[in-house]
Amino acid sequence: MVMMRVQKQKSKFKVRLLLVVVVFVGVWFLMRPKSDHAVQAESPPPPIAEEFKPAFVVTPTWPDNVKAAAIGAEGFGVLARTGDIHKRPIASIAKVITSLAILEKYPLQLGDEGPQIPITERDEQIYRDYIARNGTVVLVKAGTSISLHQALQAMLMPSANNVADTTATWVFGSLQNYSHYANAMVKRLGLKDTVIGPDASGLTPSTQSTASDLVKIGELALKNPIIADIVSTKFAYVPVAGSIQNYNALVMDHGFSGIKPGDSIEAGNTLLFSIKQTVKGKDVNVVGAILGSDGYKQSNNGAMTMVESIKKDLQ
Repeated sequence: MVMMRVQKQKSKFKVRLLLVVVVFVGVWFLMRPKSDHAVQAESPPPPIAEEFKPAFVVTPTWPDNVKAAAIGAEGFGVLARTGDIHKRPIASIAKVITSLAILEKYPLQLGDEGPQIPITERDEQIYRDYIARNGTVVLVKAGTSISLHQALQAMLMPSANNVADTTATWVFGSLQNYSHYANAMVKRLGLKDTVIGPDASGLTPSTQSTASDLVKIGELALKNPIIADIVSTKFAYVPVAGSIQNYNALVMDHGFSGIKPGDSIEAGNTLLFSIKQTVKGKDVNVVGAILGSDGYKQSNNGAMTMVESIKKDLQ
């Protein structure tokens, strides 16, 4: 009898122990760290990119073999876009941003030449350095000066890299200060996909944007009467260099109102363009951008085709 009681007690103990083990295993299973796969499966989906909602629909004929393009109109924003939506080098279109930043610090009125910028030995060296880098330059000479308005003309018409850096350094104290200011400015203006590199000319490939952001930058530039006037001017005069002309063939030969072409090894050919059109009963500038084309001819023909193809949509 005693042996039977002992066996029964042992059996009850085994059952209780088994129950404890089962409960412990169950709790451990529920509380165990999840595998990477399980964590990924339960993570919330990535945020959806902001939906593109144009003011009205246009259907441009886009240029072939470009990295990105966009088109819009003053007061209506970006109306259509194609290609890469990631920022990429913009080459000399950067000088439009440089001009916007400079004119925030030193606003000019039409007809006002603004302060005189002294040209130093350092500025002559900047000129020589850009020649060595195969950059676009306008001749300068130490001991002379150039007005702020003339400097903007040299930057925006023949696209003088050296004058862009000289002027930005004079206005902001250094190119580093300029870069900080310009990056803060584009953020303040809501240009989320635009970044400014360590020069004011755009030759450095770290100055980047998207076609959509560039359309917005073009609209902002044309609201400034000084920039709007300069980018539509065919010829001007600056000290030392003498007569300069606008390197934008769309302005020189095709009746466009601006804005700025560019070219570099990393960026390919780039173009920010504008032309007066009637849009929904208003006379405004249609603004477009082309990034990463094979050359000026492709960009210019692409711009003309884009504008012509949406004329009916603009009515």
